[in-house]
This record gives sequence, structure tokens and C-alpha cells, in this order.
Amino acid sequence: MVKVRALLAGLMLSTLVVLATPAAPALATPVTAHVTAAAVVPQQATDPGPRIDPEQNSKANQQKTKNKIIVGVLAAVLALIVLWGRSVRKKKRKAAG
Repeated sequence: MVKVRALLAGLMLSTLVVLATPAAPALATPVTAHVTAAAVVPQQATDPGPRIDPEQNSKANQQKTKNKIIVGVLAAVLALIVLWGRSVRKKKRKAAG
């Protein structure tokens, strides 16, 4: 059993050493950039983004609020179940002991 543990520990250590060592840095060739007047791209006037309909936005907010209320009620119910279960266990423990 000791040999198996030592073997596994050695394998894990060697894997960590292999994965942790950085790879040899590649020698990069220097890149030279030649900027010419033709390379400049004129800015285009585009829409800033999608248009949001206020009716859809309010509907989405209502749905989000509804979901938050449902999740809050479920969390409260689960908390009550946990507290009730603890009190029942506590009473049983006092009655038995």
C-alpha cells in the first residue's frame, strides 16, 4: 500500500512539474509596420445599437420581478421547512435523552 501511494504521489508530482514549467520562449522576429495614407480607413456612421421598444422593456421588467418574487417565496418556504425540521429533531432528542 505504501508503494502504491508513493508511486501515485510521484506521478502527481511529475505531472505538476511538467505542466507548471513554462515552455521555451519562441524567438519572435521583429515586425515592422509601414503606415501609408491608403491604410487609413475612414469612419463610417453606423447605428449605435439595437433599438429597444419601451413596451417590451417594461414587459421584460415585469417578468423579471415576477420571477424574483417566486424565487423569494420558495426560499422562504425552504427556510421554514429547515427550521421546522430542526425543531422537530430537537424535541425528539430531548424526549429520548
